[in-house]
Amino acid sequence: MTQQLNGKWISTKEGSSAFLQFGEDGTLTGSDGGNRISTTWGTDESGTVIKPFATTQRAVMGMEAWVGRAHRVEVDGDRLNVFDHGGNSLGALARDTGEEGQ
Repeated sequence: MTQQLNGKWISTKEGSSAFLQFGEDGTLTGSDGGNRISTTWGTDESGTVIKPFATTQRAVMGMEAWVGRAHRVEVDGDRLNVFDHGGNSLGALARDTGEEGQ
């Protein structure tokens, strides 16, 4: 399952640069479009969990603040469903296929 998760997941919202990138080594980097995310991820009984992280609280046009509240994720094909600590759905990101602008 973790191999399905590895790689970069991006926002499909026009003008957004939000993303999460899951490394094979358990690292996680990302951005809500205005604030950087740097942490680790792992699995437990609830699935794939993003470890707690600190981030700035800048507001930028086109940002998707919900990305900074990510706690758990589920892969559904080329879609990454993102949930908060309470299990509430925050939104979804798409697998980055590297075809942007083609």
